[in-house]
Amino acid sequence: MKRQLFIFFILITFLFPGAKVSLAKLVWSKETGWTNPDLLPKETADQKFRYAITLMVNKEYISAIGMFKGIIEGNPESELAEESQINIGRAYYMVGDYKNAFRAYERLIERDPGTRKLKEVLEKEFQVGITQMKVDEKGAIKVFEKIIERNPLGFIAADAQVKIADSYYQLRRFEEAQDSYLRVMENYPNSEWVPYAQFRIPYCKMSNIRIQERNYELLAQSRRGFEEYIANNPQGTLVPTTKKIIAEIDIAMAERDYEVGEFYLRRKRPDAGAIYFESVIKEYPNTEWAAKAKGKLEMLRKVGAVK
Repeated sequence: MKRQLFIFFILITFLFPGAKVSLAKLVWSKETGWTNPDLLPKETADQKFRYAITLMVNKEYISAIGMFKGIIEGNPESELAEESQINIGRAYYMVGDYKNAFRAYERLIERDPGTRKLKEVLEKEFQVGITQMKVDEKGAIKVFEKIIERNPLGFIAADAQVKIADSYYQLRRFEEAQDSYLRVMENYPNSEWVPYAQFRIPYCKMSNIRIQERNYELLAQSRRGFEEYIANNPQGTLVPTTKKIIAEIDIAMAERDYEVGEFYLRRKRPDAGAIYFESVIKEYPNTEWAAKAKGKLEMLRKVGAVK
């Protein structure tokens, strides 16, 4: 069709050189086909809708919003009003006004909670939330929470709960992120997101450690969580990453126990120091600190400080 139209205009230009033909004005949409927006009639609601669609195609989003609003005001109960409301949300989304995009979609649901377009609208709201996560995590959380409120066991509810947790993590609110991942497991136990949530819970604890300056209790808890993830998902895609994290945790824990052993040696308590060195060797045998602990124990035994 496009090629035929192009050839048609070439022929006109060639046969009638004085004719003024502007391809720049033509836009295409499934509602209107190829057309010049300025030549479209704008009397009926249907004609106004088609004109608004051409404005959208032409990226004149603000003008399109005004036209769609006029259609809704004049025909509030029509199918065109519903389609116009959806397009208002899309237009706001395209200009980066995510708050008004979300409000536009919500207005449609509020007007007709049982709308046959509920799934489509919730999908569009979800996309608003995903995009908003890049610039406004708090705003995104509100969007995802509303999606769950609208349809708590719906097709997209588990996805929304995961994104709430991810948003809290981006905000470095690790405890709230952890609780949100836990809700994924509790409220959507059959969701494909459960293994991911199970991995992220200990990951949140480990991330929290950086703020709390090596809270070793949290470190131990996160390690147990990662071990639980591997036990429940031995073939999971995150298993290699999890094993690397566990190895890093072991190094940190081994270093801590080794330093405690050194502390007791400085306090002239070789017996207590030896307990920690032995713990390093037993609990973290694959770390460099285990080798150092062995050296310390050999030295203590050589000088007769311990048996």
